Amino acid sequence: MNTRTSLHHKIALTLLLACGGVYVTSGQAFADTATELTEKKATVDAKTEQLNMEVETLQTELQKEMEQFEATTKAIAKTDAEILEIEKRIKDRTTIISDRLTAYQIQDSNLSLYIDAIFGSSSITDLFSRVTTVKTILEADQALIDEQNDDYLQLQETKQQLQDTKEQQQQRFQRMQEKETELQIVISENKAKSLRLKEQIADVTERERLQEERIAAENEAQSLRNLQGSIKKNEATNEDSNVTTKAPSMTQGVTAAISEAKKYIGMPYKWGGSTPSTSFDCSGLVQWSFAQAGISVPRTSGEQYLATTKISRSDAKAGDLVFFSYGSGIAHVGIYLGDGKMIDAQNSGVVIESLDWWEKYLVGFGRVN
Repeated sequence: MNTRTSLHHKIALTLLLACGGVYVTSGQAFADTATELTEKKATVDAKTEQLNMEVETLQTELQKEMEQFEATTKAIAKTDAEILEIEKRIKDRTTIISDRLTAYQIQDSNLSLYIDAIFGSSSITDLFSRVTTVKTILEADQALIDEQNDDYLQLQETKQQLQDTKEQQQQRFQRMQEKETELQIVISENKAKSLRLKEQIADVTERERLQEERIAAENEAQSLRNLQGSIKKNEATNEDSNVTTKAPSMTQGVTAAISEAKKYIGMPYKWGGSTPSTSFDCSGLVQWSFAQAGISVPRTSGEQYLATTKISRSDAKAGDLVFFSYGSGIAHVGIYLGDGKMIDAQNSGVVIESLDWWEKYLVGFGRVN
């Protein structure tokens, strides 16, 4: 009654079908938001918890049913022992009576009591008295046998009742086991569904984050384009107004930016730093150096990447910017010096260093317009 091999097979099959058959890949589009998926997962997990409680209750009932079954089995064994004892007593009593009757028929000496009772009587009255006594003895023996037979039949009936009870217990136990199996399968299905939802939530959350970053980047790029348009418009206005002061050429500007950046070699790295008084982070150094050369660039490395014209490595020259990523968006920027070197602000501070170590993170080169 304790065998549950089929349960494990069914659960294993359920998990295989649930996890392997409908696995959600990262390329699949989801209609639900991360919040909606989280709510669905919470509902599934709550149902799983409820089912677990039902299983615990059922297992308690199964234990009680098993104890009752074992008690019934012991009662049947006890009844069988009593039946055997009565059978032995009946057999022994029957043998005694049979021996007496046989001895009487062959006038065996073992029956001298009965012979003396009949032939040793002194009168008819005495004879009847003795015969009555013998008859009483025989009837007593038979009555004992009849009583034992009644007990035997009663025990047989009791045993049958116990057998019926045991069979009913077996049927109940089997039904309860089947119900437990069904609950365990549903629990396994829910766990697999919860796991899929968890994976979907992570995927959708990442997609939503990337979407927000993309929108933010597009907005920043649009703002930059608007700013550049405004600058060009002002330049055109200045030309129309015969403004004689000329801005330095781009070549002169980037040369000046490089010279400015080199002034700060050795200064420590400062996240968020954008002036000599605070020291610099990578994009802060770029913005400050170009600003001192009269060239405006955005503040962050991501914005700087969007604001530059992308060029190949073979076309890169001193003054171009070089960009890096650690796996999610532009994360670092330096000013290219040519010959595979750059000046940048990193953990060791403002340094001139080779691109060799940075190759695995290299995204590309951009030219300041």
